[in-house]
Amino acid sequence: MRYGIYVRERLGQILFVSGVLATVEIFLLTLRSSLWIGIYTAICFYGAYFLISWQEFRKEKIYFQNIMESLSGLDKKYLLPEMLGYPGNQEERMLKELLEDLGKSMTDHVNYYKNAEREYKEYIELWIHEVKTPIAAGKLMVENHRTESARELEAELERIESYTEQALFYARSAHVEKDYLIRGVKLKDLVTQAVKRNKRALIAKRASIEMEGLETIVYSDEKWLAFILNQILSNSVKYADKETLKLSFTGNVGKEQITLGIKDNGRGIKSRDLDRVFEKGFTGSRGRQMDQATGLGLYLCKKLCGRLGHGIEIASTEGEGCEVRLIFPRGSYADVI
Repeated sequence: MRYGIYVRERLGQILFVSGVLATVEIFLLTLRSSLWIGIYTAICFYGAYFLISWQEFRKEKIYFQNIMESLSGLDKKYLLPEMLGYPGNQEERMLKELLEDLGKSMTDHVNYYKNAEREYKEYIELWIHEVKTPIAAGKLMVENHRTESARELEAELERIESYTEQALFYARSAHVEKDYLIRGVKLKDLVTQAVKRNKRALIAKRASIEMEGLETIVYSDEKWLAFILNQILSNSVKYADKETLKLSFTGNVGKEQITLGIKDNGRGIKSRDLDRVFEKGFTGSRGRQMDQATGLGLYLCKKLCGRLGHGIEIASTEGEGCEVRLIFPRGSYADVI
């Protein structure tokens, strides 16, 4: 706050004081008072006004400086009214009541949308659980009719099942801490589970698989980690354009971390797209050529890894393949057997 601006904003008051002073000066002239009395009166009028205005300015400046300091020290800015303390005058009391009303209104508004979001999430989860039943029934019917068309239908049913699972994990990804169980998991078991789940797609791509160093145990949530591996493996299958897909799963134990590398010989990722592959909805130049690309798979992998305390990195050379690395901390979180 600046005193010059403070005074300019009160120009009406100054004009009023000047008008009163002019009236007094005219009255003194009618009494034939000396010039020095008139000058002294003017000095007293303006001196008293500017002294009072300076005191008010200083008081307001200190008050608002305290507000700004309290605000800058708060992580939750809406708690500011609680930090103001007891108001010293009517204006401060009205300001505090106004901020409290605004805070309450904001809280009610946020709670409304939080409740709406929770209800929508619950509906999505319920819908996904319900739709799993007809999917399972359809797969059972296909098992009883082993024809070429039935095999194609089974592949489409598996794709539907994969997308419904992706939707379920997306709905739950904001609150992983409410639905996870950390325990020791062997990397080989996780990789084997992911390969079995995608066996038909891998057979169709004539995939060859190599595993090395997977006897390591890491600590994570098995269900969420299996989903992450499945998304990575699905991408490898989706973007394979060679006659034979080569996949390698490699575990590496370092001093501070354990790394699981998943490498393929697919199309790879353009260098200009590499920094954005974990962005929500980003499909890249390759993804835009394919109807199946949603831009959610790697985004969910990154988000879930962050929630679980894992790292994820990706390296790729266009036309030569891609490698995704999952990074697990060691110490009390991982052991080697």
